[in-house]
Amino acid sequence: MALILALAACTGSLVDIFGGGDGPGDTGVGATPGDTGEPDDTDTGDEIEADDARVRALTQVWEGDYPARAPMLVRVTYVDDGDTVYVHPDDGSEGFKVRFIGIDTPEVDHGEGDGECYGDEASDFTLDRLKDRLAWLGFDIEYKDDYDRVLAYVTRDEGVDGFHNRVLARQGYASQLTVEPNDSYDEEIEDDVRAAQDEGLGMWESCR
Repeated sequence: MALILALAACTGSLVDIFGGGDGPGDTGVGATPGDTGEPDDTDTGDEIEADDARVRALTQVWEGDYPARAPMLVRVTYVDDGDTVYVHPDDGSEGFKVRFIGIDTPEVDHGEGDGECYGDEASDFTLDRLKDRLAWLGFDIEYKDDYDRVLAYVTRDEGVDGFHNRVLARQGYASQLTVEPNDSYDEEIEDDVRAAQDEGLGMWESCR
């Protein structure tokens, strides 16, 4: 299937996986469980299957202006912290570690007393939204970092509320971390973080 790039109302772009439909407008990030298909502890096998079908059917994925490769459908198998997960591609190929582009969540304590304020909350947020779930990875110019982690934008639903990187920033779970050349959403994430700070959301209230 041909990949058709649809420019969004931002500096990055949406890739239209199936070549149909217009890109959603940027109306702000204010995700709720009902908006994004967020999993919860009571989900049954049928509900998980339905969620998988919903994510497979998504027609647009957030990615950079000049992505290193085509989007990839993966299942999140382990959450290391708020901005780092392990995934297995849906095609059955070997799994790998993913670092979310453009943001930085507080560190969790990995047994060395290195935990930071709001690290557990950010990790739990990503765990609740992504663990054992399908998601689309979109990429930017640089595919991997110096630690051999794949660098990605994560899409779980249509629109900005399904753009996990920005949701973390907008809801106060992450600060901005721009590492060039992967800067396609630099301005949008900066705005998200500033809005979360102004509203005293998440760590901007709890970690003052």
